[in-house]
Amino acid sequence: MANPDGLSQDDVDRAVSFLRSHSAEQIPHVGGMLLPHLEGTCELLRTWGDSAELCLAGLCHTAYGTDGFPHPFVAPTERASLESVIGAEAERIVYFYGSCDRAFLYPRLVNGETGTQYRDRFTGTVFEPEPSLYRAFLEVTFANELEIFRRTPRIPWRVKRHWRAIFAPCWGLVSDAAFASFVETLGVRPSNA
Repeated sequence: MANPDGLSQDDVDRAVSFLRSHSAEQIPHVGGMLLPHLEGTCELLRTWGDSAELCLAGLCHTAYGTDGFPHPFVAPTERASLESVIGAEAERIVYFYGSCDRAFLYPRLVNGETGTQYRDRFTGTVFEPEPSLYRAFLEVTFANELEIFRRTPRIPWRVKRHWRAIFAPCWGLVSDAAFASFVETLGVRPSNA
């Protein structure tokens, strides 16, 4: 396992304590409970060699809920409470991840508009995100979805096809390790599917 500089067991334990204090181990999620999914997302980011901040963001990526998982632990107006647990940069990534209006962004990704507009679902603001934050968002998105696919083997092909269409245009926007994990996990679409 890769060990990114600065990610200590204390950092992870503090974040997991926060998640447990919000009953993450009792919240159902695809293929099981939420906490193991969050830990698996963090672990994928670690194996890809991502920064401590990105790994912590992956561990807490659902803290504000998401467009597809409406179970927030913290209101987006109370960002300081999460920042005190995982730090400012990791919290910034978590907010950006949770604020994504997927119905707005994902069609743009499928169409190859990989560096265009983003809409914050909490505020409705549309803007062009800074490249490093956008890359962090995509890296966490890859880890989140690929962790689900790895842990839940009986996902229908149509769901896999959906994520292949979103992820394929992201080559060069995520780490080589993340993209290789996508190719390995979802494979090549058969021509007759």
